[in-house]
Amino acid sequence: MAVTGTYFTGGRTEVDGVTSDDLQRNSRLGATLALPLNRHNSIKLYASTGISTRTGSDFDLIGIAWQYRWGGGL
Repeated sequence: MAVTGTYFTGGRTEVDGVTSDDLQRNSRLGATLALPLNRHNSIKLYASTGISTRTGSDFDLIGIAWQYRWGGGL
C-alpha cells in the first residue's frame, strides 16, 4: 500500500504584456493498493482526489489495473 501527496504550481498566462491572475496551484492526495493473486499476477486499486485547487481542473480518480510479471528470477 502507498499513500501519495502531490503539489503543482506554475502556468500563468500573459496577453499583450499583461499578466493574468490565473497562476495554477493545486494539491492532491492519493492511495494505491496492490493485491498479489499468484507469482505472476496482481490487481492494483488506486484513487486520487483534489485537496486544494486555485485554478485549473478539480477532479476525483479511481481505477483498477491488472499487472502481469514475467522474466528471470521468478
